[in-house]
Amino acid sequence: MAGNIGSKATSGVTLVSSGSSLATGTAVAGATNLDARSAGNIDSDFQARFELVCQWATITSIIAGSIAAEVYLLPILDGTNAPDVDTTSGTSRIPYSAYAGVFECPKAPTANTNMRLATALISFDPMLYTPYVLNRSGQTISAAWTLKVFSSKGQYT
Repeated sequence: MAGNIGSKATSGVTLVSSGSSLATGTAVAGATNLDARSAGNIDSDFQARFELVCQWATITSIIAGSIAAEVYLLPILDGTNAPDVDTTSGTSRIPYSAYAGVFECPKAPTANTNMRLATALISFDPMLYTPYVLNRSGQTISAAWTLKVFSSKGQYT
């Protein structure tokens, strides 16, 4: 008998629950890896959107359409070691091949007020990844920011 293939939402996974302040041009790894392998924290999921909740104490030149941050997914190909990155404050460099998406400000932020930002839909392979957030806002992101992933999987009914 023929069935239908659809998608099924899953609950979100927190990758960073309370990030330290993040200077512009600085990248930091997520506290939790993204595991799309069998029995991982997003077990066999195909796609996801990332959510960044953050704020700035100082708002200078962050306007509607500004890029707040980028998210990268570094594949841990052997299950143990991720590719090298440079997380030097202000001049961080992550391989562009690991670029996953961008967090764009839909409006100018208000100082000391949380903004909830989301990426477009991102597809990935069933692998283990280390997520990184790279601040591109031009201002320091205040402490206590969060990064979550909300994934989806195929479902046959």
